[in-house]
Amino acid sequence: MSAKKPIDAVLAVTYRCNARCVMCNIWREKPVITDEIAPSEYEKLPVSLKYINISGGEPFLRDDLPQIVQAVRKRCPHAQIIISTNGFLPNRIYDMMQEIYRIDSDIGIGFSLDGINGMHNYIRGVDKGYLKVMDSLEKIKRLDIKNIRFGFTVSSDNVSDFSKVYDLAQIKGIEFSSAVAQNSGHYFKVENNSSPAPDSLKKEVEYILYNEINSFSLKKWARAYFVQGLYDFACGNGRRLQCKAGSDFFFIDPYGNVYPCNVLDNIVGNVHETPFDELWNNDKAHQIRQTVSACQSKCWMICTARTAIRQHPIKVGWWMLNKKIKAHMRGEASRSI
Repeated sequence: MSAKKPIDAVLAVTYRCNARCVMCNIWREKPVITDEIAPSEYEKLPVSLKYINISGGEPFLRDDLPQIVQAVRKRCPHAQIIISTNGFLPNRIYDMMQEIYRIDSDIGIGFSLDGINGMHNYIRGVDKGYLKVMDSLEKIKRLDIKNIRFGFTVSSDNVSDFSKVYDLAQIKGIEFSSAVAQNSGHYFKVENNSSPAPDSLKKEVEYILYNEINSFSLKKWARAYFVQGLYDFACGNGRRLQCKAGSDFFFIDPYGNVYPCNVLDNIVGNVHETPFDELWNNDKAHQIRQTVSACQSKCWMICTARTAIRQHPIKVGWWMLNKKIKAHMRGEASRSI
């Protein structure tokens, strides 16, 4: 029997990186540029995809990034595509995004921002990194791009800046996404042992929940649910919803290797060597799905949580309703996790 077709993917198009992040060791790698798969390989993606994150490393270090976007859009005409960047190359990003926008006017872009001013510079290991991100943001806002966001990765170092970056996103009129620093041998290439203290994180999460759940946006309510899940994971309570990595989601590294997710090191196959439908339905893929079902990582990242949230409207909707009722009854959102 054929496996369910995936709808979500992260494409790490390069492991080259110009950051020196404390929670990620991609930058320590010595990638061979000629080993990176060509843009044409992305025309082999499954047409079922609805959400695609083009990431790295730093994707804007690839000279052929516009051609990659073109190939992805050609293959997946209805997918939401977003490019994740550290924002440290303002002029290059702006020039390339002008070309990319002409190819795909629905393109989105996300800037990693892990603190205000010096905190972000420390986390990302780049002098004046914060100012470079702000410069990139202002340049991109000159284009008519609708989907722009900050992505915050919370750890014990920067937990106090979680709500500050959230507030900055509101001031700038852009979206906000978040994650907890997590482990991956094949992707982040590091083991993070710096989860924020529950009490410190709780204060930040409650602030964000309060603001998101009191909005009139269903998207923001869903984001509140996701942030609640981040708190649960950081406290060791696992996932709120079952993970469907290897079924709904997959990760491709710069060399064409397909993994069930960003965390598990099991390789399903390589798109350069095997048609996607074939590798997605082979015996190894089925075995990996069994591994996912027994996985103890219990990670909570948007790439696998997003589809899970959409597939459990009753459970998630009841949580939202409960929060909204408490907000109405008390005049504020429930501030208890």
